[in-house]
Amino acid sequence: MANKKFFWIKLKQDFFNDPYIKLLRRMAGGDTYTIIYLEMLVKSASTGGMLYFQGAGQDIAEELSLILDENVEDVRALLAYLEAKKLITHPEIKEDVFLVASADLTGSETDSAMRMRKFRERQMLHGNGQASLSYADVTDRYDKKEIETELDIETEREQETENKKSSVVTPAKTMLLNSLQANGFFVSPNSMAFDNLIAFHEQDGMEIEVVIKAVEDASAAGKSNVSYINGILNNKLSNDIKTLDQYNQSEKVWQSKQSNRQAESDLTPEQAKWLADRQRKRERNATS
Repeated sequence: MANKKFFWIKLKQDFFNDPYIKLLRRMAGGDTYTIIYLEMLVKSASTGGMLYFQGAGQDIAEELSLILDENVEDVRALLAYLEAKKLITHPEIKEDVFLVASADLTGSETDSAMRMRKFRERQMLHGNGQASLSYADVTDRYDKKEIETELDIETEREQETENKKSSVVTPAKTMLLNSLQANGFFVSPNSMAFDNLIAFHEQDGMEIEVVIKAVEDASAAGKSNVSYINGILNNKLSNDIKTLDQYNQSEKVWQSKQSNRQAESDLTPEQAKWLADRQRKRERNATS
């Protein structure tokens, strides 16, 4: 049974004492901006700090306001502040956002490790609440010890299964390794980084060509870290893109939207207003 991975953000004790956060909170609407910033950090935890623009909104601010269910002007003001303070960057595409603080605040854990941790926490709480060692208590503790042993065995079996999978050389692994090396990513086939990449194919059902395309796109963007590849693949997976045809089609759609957006930015205010009015009229006719 394959392990799923869960992500979260972990705030440092002095997070709200950070000068950038204190300054943000002192702004008009600062508490709202801080909450949105935390929401963005949570959203980016599984993509290595990246927030990818998918084209649902006119820009990343409008799209984030839809995803996070926040006011678009609040999101826009926050992004302006974060960019001014260099707390976000745009690694490849202007609308994509990388949260600089994400790496230091993100934690992760496999599901088997989570089960074990929660069980031991419950066991500790239960043990602290016992006043005496009655027969029932001894039996209860024995049962818990037995359960803990079974969980340990289950975890070991899962790890053995994963290790066996990792040690088997498949054509897909060979293709991925060759692509990584050809594009300047020197990743060991026995590393966790490689396992995470091949898992998109072996566990999530992506075509290996999709993973390789993400490697090539990351290299073309001048990125040399595997987390950027993971970010691309997580973004595609979140949109249920698992084949190379779907990947290429999504890129065409995005490029088309970018071209339309650029064309709209070149319009005069009068032309832009006329175009917006026409679009609203079409939407009303479509719903009527």
